[in-house]
Amino acid sequence: MTGIDDFRIIKDFYQKLSEKYPYVTVESWVKLQEISVVKYLEKDEIFLRHGERLNFGIFVIHGLIKLYYLDEKGNERISAFRGNLEYIDNWNSLHQQEALPYSISAISPSIVMLYPMEKMIKTFRKEPDLLQLCVDLSQEMIKMKREHHEILTLRSPEERYLQLLKSHKKWLMEVSLTDLAKFLHMSREALSRARNQVALKRLIR
Repeated sequence: MTGIDDFRIIKDFYQKLSEKYPYVTVESWVKLQEISVVKYLEKDEIFLRHGERLNFGIFVIHGLIKLYYLDEKGNERISAFRGNLEYIDNWNSLHQQEALPYSISAISPSIVMLYPMEKMIKTFRKEPDLLQLCVDLSQEMIKMKREHHEILTLRSPEERYLQLLKSHKKWLMEVSLTDLAKFLHMSREALSRARNQVALKRLIR
């Protein structure tokens, strides 16, 4: 990690993390900082491709990234968005030697913090507070995956859009209609109609 800009970014990042996870000690954050690497991503830059290995734990410092794959028909489907202070990893890449089931790219100019997985695991094992952090991060990822699955069980585009509006309203300002449609597993046109129908019903009320 080099440069004044990186230092300021890292300092601010860990300050926000300490507020989000107050049980982690300053000493533990310092240990994580020692193994971390800052990476800058341009808009639409692909960080990792489907089939590669994810050998890092990733925190998004700033910006927005997407995890996506191609379905059996060759259509791009987005499985997750990750924004500020949100985490990504793929433990199967390390423990089961499995390739990444999705690609990772930046929706907007983004800054991410990378933690080499093997070093991260060694550090976590030594500190009870970091073990708890590991549990909490895993639960957060599971929760978001479950929320996405619940959205996809809804039949109509309007129902899916309403659920997205309820659970992730901020995405509507940050993510393009095309990418939202890929996340909701529908066409851009279907999402546009659903959005207009919801807006019209609210006006009538």
